[in-house]
Amino acid sequence: MNRNSNVYTVIYATVLTVLVAIMLTVAALGLAPQQKANSDNEKKQQILSSISSVLGKDVTFENAADIWSELDMDNNMCVVNTKGEELKGIDAFEIVAKQQFKAGVVKDEATLPLFKAIVNGKTYYIMALYGAGLWDAVWGYLSVESDCSTIAGASFDHASETAGLGAKIKDDPSFAASFIGKHVFQGENFAPVQVLKQGKSAANGADQVDAITGATKTSDCVSIIINNSLTGYKAYLLALRNTPCESAQAAECAACDSTQIVEPVNKAE
Repeated sequence: MNRNSNVYTVIYATVLTVLVAIMLTVAALGLAPQQKANSDNEKKQQILSSISSVLGKDVTFENAADIWSELDMDNNMCVVNTKGEELKGIDAFEIVAKQQFKAGVVKDEATLPLFKAIVNGKTYYIMALYGAGLWDAVWGYLSVESDCSTIAGASFDHASETAGLGAKIKDDPSFAASFIGKHVFQGENFAPVQVLKQGKSAANGADQVDAITGATKTSDCVSIIINNSLTGYKAYLLALRNTPCESAQAAECAACDSTQIVEPVNKAE
């Protein structure tokens, strides 16, 4: 065949394209398990970062798997619905938070992951957060102490908030730390902590943390995300708060052993 002909050029380009495609496919398939492992480890890091103050150390990509194993987190997670019921047959870790929301609000049929960490004999409950930031998605985790109200910590991440401004929700440790000691309930009233500019006060008596200077819009989004996300857990948290225990330390009841268990019902979107 004439190597200078158009036919030869087309055939050569086609064969080369096919070979490259095959090589890329093989490489992707071969790397898939490691990519999944890395993604899972990053998720563990984000979850555990919400209790880093309790652990007394930073949770990093390198130590996340070890801490996860030490706390036996695989056996201390469950899935709840918006009615406050625990659902069986669903892997909490594999739930995609984005799929449980519609227009920033928790779906009625949402299945929400709940992680329980027992540190130094005390129980902490970790809940998923998700919603829209200024430019794209914002997500994270918020942990509460065994009273199901006092915040033990929080962690945030984002898709594309402004570097040096809104991105501080992830990059500035002091922002996440400012949530520690705030509350989800005020007495019996559901009133999650709010993120507000200095000088402003929460209308419903909720606790508040300072908004990030120069990133008011992202701060407002975080405030909305916390409220909307925790609303999905409200019934479950109330059930835990009202669960009687034989011990004087009533708040130390085990989350996944103290609520009604139901089978999940699949509903059409």
